[in-house]
Amino acid sequence: MRSDGKSYQNDALPAIDYDKHPAYGRVLPMAMLGARLKAMVYFGYGLTQASSRRVVDIEHLPQPGEGDQKISAVARLLPTYLRLILLQRLSRLVAGNSFKPKTARGTELLEPLQRDGVAPFRITADKIAELRNLLAPQIKTLEQQLSAKPAANPYADETRLVLDPASAADIYQALNQLAGDSGVLEAASAYLKRPVGVGQVALQINDQTSGPSEFADVGVEASPCNHFHVDTSFNILRAVIYLSDTSASNGPLTYVVGSQRAAKGVWDGLVRSANDYSGLSATWPSARELFFALPEGLRRKATFGVDLAAETDQANAVINNQWAVTSDIGNAALYDPAGIHRDGVVSQGRRIAVTLKLTELAR
Repeated sequence: MRSDGKSYQNDALPAIDYDKHPAYGRVLPMAMLGARLKAMVYFGYGLTQASSRRVVDIEHLPQPGEGDQKISAVARLLPTYLRLILLQRLSRLVAGNSFKPKTARGTELLEPLQRDGVAPFRITADKIAELRNLLAPQIKTLEQQLSAKPAANPYADETRLVLDPASAADIYQALNQLAGDSGVLEAASAYLKRPVGVGQVALQINDQTSGPSEFADVGVEASPCNHFHVDTSFNILRAVIYLSDTSASNGPLTYVVGSQRAAKGVWDGLVRSANDYSGLSATWPSARELFFALPEGLRRKATFGVDLAAETDQANAVINNQWAVTSDIGNAALYDPAGIHRDGVVSQGRRIAVTLKLTELAR
């Protein structure tokens, strides 16, 4: 399945001119020295976190178990971490084409993944039914969580339930088997040039989202690009499997075709991640003031869609090249989260899905 000739032509992710933005430079006063220093402290914290996560390649290391105290768990796992960091990096240096897909299914997924950044595929109805039955207890738990605290943001913690690999070993095993049978693991391994598996499973339920514009306080309407973002994670792939019928109105994965090629700048990625980790990407008034106090070259976000003003060239480049992977195209998709995307933004009905993080597992 091709994406109808769509292709993001910009060679970099949007760099928004916040001096001219109607919710930033046009309404906010020039930052004083104290605000500038405070903003740099926040940014420095975020940059330290983003840099250290990249240096140790944290996405490919085993995470502490559910209920573990992080400090003691990390101390216990430190020898394993050091061994994995060395072995994983050495294996990547000599990988070459050794992870080329060996089946037609893997090749059929790899080709659109490399070209477009996203590869839809289809899972049989009986497999989807089996998966729903397997996840029935978790679905019930998440529904109770949502009824207690409905979430307006599709990426709020209340919409997701991350499954612990130890207590949900049967689910991880089933999804690794399904990903292998579908060619997902072959395609992902070839794309990343390393052996990968399902490293994290999250159940997600999204209901209709509504509410005022994030910039209603200054009379600015919501952007048509709201919720478009790039992930702060790196060197991984993600997959989404719809457990319910998903149309254009109930939250399909929507991907800006080819935008994964625009997200290769290491420094740009670190700056965007730093602002997200430090909270400077938030849109409430005090956060906007602090973000605007940063030097112009550091005003970049991973969650930038909300700031793309309508009818600008940058917004049009996103809107015109977006591709919604609905159930008639495929009930699952493998994608590179370094590209511009949004998921679970529901205007009508409900969507239930399971998301997979594909990482290099401990060996």
